[in-house]
Amino acid sequence: MPTTQQIDRFTLAFHEQAVTRLRADEGLLEQARGTLVRWRKQRGETRSDAYLDQWAKLLEGGVDAVERAVCRDDDAAATLRNASPLGFLLSPAEREAVRRASGL
Repeated sequence: MPTTQQIDRFTLAFHEQAVTRLRADEGLLEQARGTLVRWRKQRGETRSDAYLDQWAKLLEGGVDAVERAVCRDDDAAATLRNASPLGFLLSPAEREAVRRASGL
């Protein structure tokens, strides 16, 4: 079973790569916004709404805001990464490579 530290390493490395993708194509921010909208419609109200609200603000703030918030090694960033709408940015093969590099 993966440790919390391994999971945190994975989500941090994943988001570092995701930010690189966002920098290459800032139009992807709109796709992430669409993910948030879809989640809200599908799920209704949940305990995650506060995190989704934070993500909406980060995405509006642009790539720099996203990077500052989620590419840190602290609990607040780890929590945001766990509610991230950026999962679509890496292919399954890329995700697997990050997973292996993270020790998962």
